[in-house]
Amino acid sequence: MARESLRIGEVELRALEDGIFTTAAGNLLGDDSLRARIRGALQPVLAVTAEHIVLLDAGFGPEIPPGLKESYTLRRERSLPQSLREAGYEPEDVTHIVLSHLDPDHAGWALQERHFPNATVYLQRAALEEAAGMPAGHPRREVAASARHAAEEDWAVLLEGDVQIVPGVRVEVRPGHAAGHQIVWIESGGEAALFTGDLAPSNIFLNPDLISSADTDPEAARRNRAEILSEAERRRLPVFLYHEPTLAVARILRTEKGGFKGVPFEG
Repeated sequence: MARESLRIGEVELRALEDGIFTTAAGNLLGDDSLRARIRGALQPVLAVTAEHIVLLDAGFGPEIPPGLKESYTLRRERSLPQSLREAGYEPEDVTHIVLSHLDPDHAGWALQERHFPNATVYLQRAALEEAAGMPAGHPRREVAASARHAAEEDWAVLLEGDVQIVPGVRVEVRPGHAAGHQIVWIESGGEAALFTGDLAPSNIFLNPDLISSADTDPEAARRNRAEILSEAERRRLPVFLYHEPTLAVARILRTEKGGFKGVPFEG
């Protein structure tokens, strides 16, 4: 049976919801001739420790940014704050927010406004600097302006490399999709789980050779994806897939052709 929540040692993990987006395949793969539509989930992860409530990525925010409305549609049964409340918590309860990078579908609720008033946001300085240098009108550049404001107001922290956010929650920099892109390891009681952000966000991107048009360093993305998925497969870890609409928590298996696939994690 597929799982959306599990316990890793003393840490409770739950995949939350912020809707399903639809876009043309060409928008993700950089080929305008592709007319097929792709569906993607928005599934931030809640990590509850003995003393902290940590949110991993933060959906689109109240609505899709204006610059993406022509190419993306968003359907919601519940927003991230509603999903959080269904899990038994209020936005005021969240103490830490870890952003894998500054795409608007990962940072929206964290940075558009301060929807989680008691939380500190953590991102890599390299992610902010790359996003701030994007061309005018690029979605990441607009998010970078909000992130810089949050840092200046002291409710965002700019990290420089791997670091433990709280006991049991550790970030590791794995660039490729973006400079400073960070994945998150949840480690407690001799057990571990992995949140991959956009390094390996869905089943189609478990193929290391499939490069997203948004990857700013395709070779680094390919290398880091293969390394992380190899480790997850070897250790039989649960992996949270942020964008996979049919599978929030996966076990990674190798395919006969040397790639990877996700199957339901059953413990």
